[in-house]
Amino acid sequence: MDRLSKAKSERLVNLLIMMLSARGYVTKRQIRSTIEGYRHQADGAFERMFERDKEDLRAAGVPIATGSNDPDLDVEDGYRIERSDFELPPVTFTPEELAVLGAAASVWQDSVAAQQTVDALETLRAAGADPDPERLLTLLPRIPAEPGFDAAREALLEGREIHFEYKGQLRRVQPWRLSQRRGRWYLLGHDLDRSAPRNFKLSRFTSDVVAVGPAGAYAVPSAEEVAAHVRFEGAGEGAFAVVALRDGVGGDVRRSAQPTSWDAPLPEGFSAWRIESIRPDILAADICELGPDAICLAPPELRTAVIRQLRDVAERWGA
Repeated sequence: MDRLSKAKSERLVNLLIMMLSARGYVTKRQIRSTIEGYRHQADGAFERMFERDKEDLRAAGVPIATGSNDPDLDVEDGYRIERSDFELPPVTFTPEELAVLGAAASVWQDSVAAQQTVDALETLRAAGADPDPERLLTLLPRIPAEPGFDAAREALLEGREIHFEYKGQLRRVQPWRLSQRRGRWYLLGHDLDRSAPRNFKLSRFTSDVVAVGPAGAYAVPSAEEVAAHVRFEGAGEGAFAVVALRDGVGGDVRRSAQPTSWDAPLPEGFSAWRIESIRPDILAADICELGPDAICLAPPELRTAVIRQLRDVAERWGA
């Protein structure tokens, strides 16, 4: 059943991509000859499978339009998905919802689904189709993941032990948590050979991650206990700033910041926050983007850089 479900899922994804990326209507003949799941079916089996797949996509909210690329023909012998009909209408989110979406987004680019999309496009091109990747922006994953991330995440969800080489040494670990800091992923787990919790930076893995043993082989400690063991490499490195933010604004900067004290007076409606980043230039750019809603207070060299950037913008674009 799992194999059948996987085959159907791949077929539906390929069908969705083909109709969404098509510059015009694609005929049933083109679909049958292009998509692997249809190609070797008998006529009757293909017709039934294709009709079921269209109904499944429509039931999932995918608007499949029928028509013809020849305006002189009355026969609607082709299919496509209008991107404007497929995309979500404008939506709004609360700050808390945006924070959750941002965290979820930081898990996915170059991960499993991204590779499946790339494979599907290559399959369509190899079969003679002409997909337009620009029409697939609504399906495009956008976030990089470290090597071994997918295998470690799957093992974590299944409660399975993993083996991998770390700095050239074999490690046997029961994964507890995957965390991201400054664009890098870290794995926390119980190191079986050392009988203690250990943190591992995924970029330092020197082999593939291999899951071993049955699912549910161990229990993950409570969230509080796990959080107490999370450590990040170079936690004291990078750049920091103390910034006065206008109350109620600040977006991503505020969500990644910590409230702090500031001895000098602040403008009315502002409070002090400490923010961190990998490099000072990134911090300066983030602060400048907030315009009058942010005031860089410290350190002095960063404040000077922010003032310089703002003056440069004023000179180039000011009236």
